[in-house]
Amino acid sequence: MNKIKSLALSMLITSTSSFAGDEFKFLPIFSDDNYKGNIEVAAVLGTMNHKTQGLDNGLTYGVELSFDCPVFTLPGKNLLRQQLNLNRYDENGVSITSIEMNPYYFVDMDKDLKLGFGPGIGAMNVKPDTSSSEWLFTVQASAGIKYYMDAAFVGADIRYQWTSENDFNGMSQKQDLDNTRVLFKAGYAF
Repeated sequence: MNKIKSLALSMLITSTSSFAGDEFKFLPIFSDDNYKGNIEVAAVLGTMNHKTQGLDNGLTYGVELSFDCPVFTLPGKNLLRQQLNLNRYDENGVSITSIEMNPYYFVDMDKDLKLGFGPGIGAMNVKPDTSSSEWLFTVQASAGIKYYMDAAFVGADIRYQWTSENDFNGMSQKQDLDNTRVLFKAGYAF
């Protein structure tokens, strides 16, 4: 645990040391003539590990669209990026489709290597094979790393997701679908 605290403190110090001389901007998409979205698209593949008893761990896959935040520009060279994810899981008769928005604060670790972390919100559509689909509200916390090779990049994320509870299949008590995901991505920056 002390290693995690030390890493978080060093990331905070590294990220704030470059703030001098720059300015915070609100709604740069409207107020900054130099704003560029810097769009990236990636294919995502990983594992979804459920905390819910009786639900198997399994493969998850999807797509990610990310761009520089159109709401806030932070001082310094580090970026705040919006990452929109659409992921799919289908194991043992349960299919889950999740839609998420995860803003990441990225810190330059090297010229081509970036470390990011941030919160997120989303929605999860769950369809057990014996009942109708249900929507759950989600929040998540995640961290990730990206390595750029010119316009192409590879990366990995680890994400913990909390979900609201629901009564699946007429069970006597409500259940959540909290999960941990490890995701690998490969993409292109436009």
